[in-house]
Amino acid sequence: MDAFQEFYHAPILHAKQTPPDLSTSMQQAGFEAPAYTIDGPHRVVSTAGVHPWTLPPNMLKPMEIITRSGLFGPWDAPDLGYDQKAAGVNPAGCDPWGLDSFQIFPNFVILVWGQSWYLTYHYWPTSYNTHVFEGTLYFVPPKTARERLAQEIAAVSFKEYGLQDANTLEATQRSLESRVLQRFPLNDQEVLCRHLHKVAAEWVDEYKKLEEAEV
Repeated sequence: MDAFQEFYHAPILHAKQTPPDLSTSMQQAGFEAPAYTIDGPHRVVSTAGVHPWTLPPNMLKPMEIITRSGLFGPWDAPDLGYDQKAAGVNPAGCDPWGLDSFQIFPNFVILVWGQSWYLTYHYWPTSYNTHVFEGTLYFVPPKTARERLAQEIAAVSFKEYGLQDANTLEATQRSLESRVLQRFPLNDQEVLCRHLHKVAAEWVDEYKKLEEAEV
């Protein structure tokens, strides 16, 4: 979950798969989230974004131009009939806005994108070092073949970027199991990671206390 709930990795990890001009621009700009919120065991991070249709062609993939879609979703967003600001998203008022990631403890995530669609993550642990990861995308039903194609391109892009995010997990697990490092300093942009581990530790401690009380 840590690999998916901080976004400062994006300019380095994901930029490598973008056209060179965009990759260089992203790495030079870096990343800093404009808003974090902690609510009990849950948490939210909001990010700025880009309007791909405003970028020069050399910063886009040909397929994105043809289908008017990509990672951020279809460029022609549906009108949902309400004010996004009033809907509890984009708390920092970013323009352009990218997405809000709602981390619902213990294992559920909702990503609401600025282009009026959303996706969910489920993390299902199957052992101490394995798990099943599920991602589901939700769109307004398409009215035309072009709209459906734009949604399919967004789904394909999501799979590619999801695999990039998950690509580091095995190496991270091997590093943890080696016990070479005992402490891992976390920076301010990893506040969601810090919060998750704190809540999880408290959850386990509470369970242990209940076990001891029953004995």
